[in-house]
Amino acid sequence: MRGSGLEPREIVAITGVIARLDTGRPGPHIAIMGELDSLIVPEHRAADPQTGAAHVCGHNIQLGNMLAAAVGLSRPEVLETLNGSISFMAVPAEEYIEIEYREGLRDSGEIEFLAGKQEFIRLGELDDVDIALLTHADPSEMHALRPGTSHNGMIAKSVRFVGRSAHAGGGPHLGINALNAANLAMQGIALLRETFQDDDHVRIHPIITRGGSAVSSVPANVTMEMFIRAASIEAIHDAEVKVDRALRAGAMAIGATVDISTSPGYMPSKLNPELSEVYDEAVIELLGESGVGRMPHRTSSTDMGDVSLLMPSMQSYASGASGRTHSDEFEITDWELDVVTAGKALASTVITLLGNSADRAKEIVDGFDAPLTVAEYLETLRGFRRTETWDGQ
Repeated sequence: MRGSGLEPREIVAITGVIARLDTGRPGPHIAIMGELDSLIVPEHRAADPQTGAAHVCGHNIQLGNMLAAAVGLSRPEVLETLNGSISFMAVPAEEYIEIEYREGLRDSGEIEFLAGKQEFIRLGELDDVDIALLTHADPSEMHALRPGTSHNGMIAKSVRFVGRSAHAGGGPHLGINALNAANLAMQGIALLRETFQDDDHVRIHPIITRGGSAVSSVPANVTMEMFIRAASIEAIHDAEVKVDRALRAGAMAIGATVDISTSPGYMPSKLNPELSEVYDEAVIELLGESGVGRMPHRTSSTDMGDVSLLMPSMQSYASGASGRTHSDEFEITDWELDVVTAGKALASTVITLLGNSADRAKEIVDGFDAPLTVAEYLETLRGFRRTETWDGQ
């Protein structure tokens, strides 16, 4: 950022960075975002040897195309044709992982929410932002930049089954097997799947993060993490009631206690079609008609969904990657498309929006009916957070 003449602010929500360009003329404020993140996939060929972190979702190209847009938009001959302002936001923690660690950050007061854009919203960093743009990697054989339409939202649960330890060979009857309680709970969750409606796109995926302390001891302390995803807040609530019931049932059957900690995850996204149409104009110029399209509803989740409730937002998908996302096979195969061309598309979109006295941007902002105010959003998010201890009584 400094190399482009920008003056970034650091340590926003611990590791975030923001730099702002102001034209000196009144108009909307557009944020171009890139996500500072990775996943823990130690078997990936480029994984960090100490942490196992690897770029298996393309967050590195997000920062690349954000910076490419910054280079172009920072040029004086470009900036003097625009109204309003542009912020380049490197936002941390989009991947909702390592929940126990992040809950520790929350408990110590360093953060309140476990995702970066949520923290940016809470800290007021988006209060004067009118439009948000972001480009995500997409493993496909197309040569395209396609805006998305919508995503599932989700909540996260951190679960602890507490039993009683005993010698697993000599006296298992004296113990209470917390791992058995967790396994029963997961069976119950699996058998609930037929109760979910197809249009709600419900996805539930638990993992056991601690299964016991020693093979010779009856497991007495077993922990799980899970996401509950769905296409609407109402569907998330419905699925959560059923999941909690299965967790309590597993504990009851074995005689264990279960602690259920629920954290707000991401809101379902509804991305702005008018912004997508402006973006298409840039893509056609860069790639031709074959380079445009739409990414249909995705059952994955992103905290761009939270932003989309507050302002017109666009998340485009750049092909030019291969392999399954979040796996050891994921690779960026077309850096020119994913960084340079995608950066040009973002910059060109901003020029269209903020050029000609920012008429296109004003039209989109004025026509946007925000589902929630910031205060309502924060209240809704906080409403998901709770902790329950169930001991069978």
